[in-house]
Amino acid sequence: MYNIQQTLQQYFGYNSFRHNQEEIIENVLAKKDSIVLMPTGGGKSLCYQIPALVLEGVTIVVSPLIALMKDQVDSLKLNGVAAAFLNSSQSSSEQYSIIQQLKNNRLKLLYVAPERLLGQNGLLNYLKEINVSLFAIDEAHCISHWGHDFRPEYLVLGQLKKQFPAVPIIALTATADSLTKKDIIQKLEVTNYTVYENSFNRPNISYYIKQKRNHFNQLTDFLSEHKEDSGIIYCLSRSSTEKLAEDLRDEGYAAAAYHAGLEKNIKEENQDKFLKDEIKIIVATIAFGMGINKSNVRFVVHVDLPKNIEGYYQETGRAGRDGLPSEAILFYSASDVFKLKSFARVEGNEAQSKVMLKKLDQMAAFCETRQCRRKYLLNYFDEPAANFCGSCDVCLSQEEKTDATIEAQKLLSAVTRLQERFGINYVIDFLRGSSTTKTEHQSIKTFGIGKDISKDQWKMYLKDMLQLGYLQQSDTEYPVLQLTEISKQILRGEMQVMLIKSVSINKEIVQKNSVAEPVHADLFKKLKAIRYDLAKAENVAAFQVFSDATLMELATYLPLTNAALAKISGFGAIKLERYGNNFLDAIIDYCRANNLTTKIDAKVPKRQRRSSAVEKTTDTKKLSLQLFQLGRSVDEIAFERGLSTGTIEGHLAHFIFSGELKINELVNAEKLKVITKAIEETNNSLAIAPIKQKLGDGYSYGEITAVMNYIRRMSES
Repeated sequence: MYNIQQTLQQYFGYNSFRHNQEEIIENVLAKKDSIVLMPTGGGKSLCYQIPALVLEGVTIVVSPLIALMKDQVDSLKLNGVAAAFLNSSQSSSEQYSIIQQLKNNRLKLLYVAPERLLGQNGLLNYLKEINVSLFAIDEAHCISHWGHDFRPEYLVLGQLKKQFPAVPIIALTATADSLTKKDIIQKLEVTNYTVYENSFNRPNISYYIKQKRNHFNQLTDFLSEHKEDSGIIYCLSRSSTEKLAEDLRDEGYAAAAYHAGLEKNIKEENQDKFLKDEIKIIVATIAFGMGINKSNVRFVVHVDLPKNIEGYYQETGRAGRDGLPSEAILFYSASDVFKLKSFARVEGNEAQSKVMLKKLDQMAAFCETRQCRRKYLLNYFDEPAANFCGSCDVCLSQEEKTDATIEAQKLLSAVTRLQERFGINYVIDFLRGSSTTKTEHQSIKTFGIGKDISKDQWKMYLKDMLQLGYLQQSDTEYPVLQLTEISKQILRGEMQVMLIKSVSINKEIVQKNSVAEPVHADLFKKLKAIRYDLAKAENVAAFQVFSDATLMELATYLPLTNAALAKISGFGAIKLERYGNNFLDAIIDYCRANNLTTKIDAKVPKRQRRSSAVEKTTDTKKLSLQLFQLGRSVDEIAFERGLSTGTIEGHLAHFIFSGELKINELVNAEKLKVITKAIEETNNSLAIAPIKQKLGDGYSYGEITAVMNYIRRMSES
């Protein structure tokens, strides 16, 4: 009988699962197909790595990039897992050796590119002769025409279910809207599947949009405060990555370029140096980063506009994978939107062109909105969110509004006089009396009527009016300004117009460090040096030995014994044996020199698992109950607390059993009836997964747990 909890601790050093990892793993172990939408850094890989270790046979992981394969395999080997990859970077002898390992049942995971499965030397036919336990398809959005990164070679994966009907499939992605999700399911031809969706919220990432003007000086000002941090800077073109990397090196920063046009050996060298912290900054096109698992990336900067929200979310998601505070900065200019429109079109496919152009418009709207950036992102992925996050430039800014009724009337009058045929920049030039305005327009009465106001101020007024619906832009290739019904009321003087005059950041990033005790900075620096030396000796990246979050815990709680060290996240049995003494010696020496004692008793496990059938009422559950009783919804509580909705539902389900909540406050009468019947049909089993499978997506795990607790309370009262 397998024990997935023990497997998690032994190989990965964690005490319990996050989000709905356990439910997904149980579904895979039941030989069911799974479609998993989970944010970057949310722990997708564990959802197939744990089953791979538990099941007999080998798990085949389909991965789009060589870098991802090597990264994952290196990390698994350090954890004592038999893993390998097959791709074009290997010699014939290397590939032969791996095939022999596969043939002799010496591998638990094999990573391959999709094109490696078919063709003259394809693996599919060979795999029929061995015991394949699972197919895991990473970056599953690549199979969809509607996804932001469609790859035709992924279409071959539609054959898996036909040729291996008894082998379960798990498809995973961090970025898929509803259209892409449906396409993934259809292309993979899965039928007996469950969709698992997690919160897309990355609470440790702060989002900032900055005006692109003078962006290099803004960038170097930012980098001067992050000299010891690793970061990725994205550019649109190959030439701009090389130019920016060179400029940053001239400023004294360890930076290198990465794009598809570089020689293979240069790309590999630059990427390897970045992963191993030998250079701090990689300046790249979007060719870099997909599947890169470097956990200590502290910032992601876009100096050019991404083509869509999915790409932006995935790229910014490469920051803060270890859960520590990180930043995402985008330098925005409306001119970037026009540059990208030609790239967004798909020749000969009007329908797909329309979808891609809409995605680009949504990306621009994200940059121009005055609502919470995080809310916009989450709403885009059909996830509800609070109006205030406290960690984006909008929420951290202070807006000064002014009565701009006259200015609004001037602007609307200009749009009217120009017959609603021109865009933002031309209308502003007209208002300011610019010599670039067409000669026939310079004789219009309102020409130059706004020359006393700066161009930037007019842009701020105009964008605010667009947000408020006082103006609109045409849905055309070159948008022009048009009046709305409210525009006419303003022109007639029937309403006052209050517009934003200035915006200023009123505080720095809110640090969300969950560590209760202060970290010892000198020790942290020493531990990083030890990690670097160990990684160099084993020719792997430092973060693959331990993440910054693990070192942060070590430098905070000061474990002085092997037993205490085992309580630190990331120390599984293998790594405890391999690296434990190196870190213990340093911590003991530091504590002696500074007359310090251990703080390990102050550490609360980040992933605490229930210890018995009757759970304790913890402070975290009480807080969820209090917020619920104040009228907050489950989604609002989850967002506010940075937890998944499933976790909050679990908290509230606890109070159904204790009697502090009534069942009808969480589950309506119709659902109560259906869930109760399903439980009875499984002979009142306490296993949630089979009931969830039976009921489908319309019923959450939290609702099922709540009804189970209700039945238990009724039977025991």
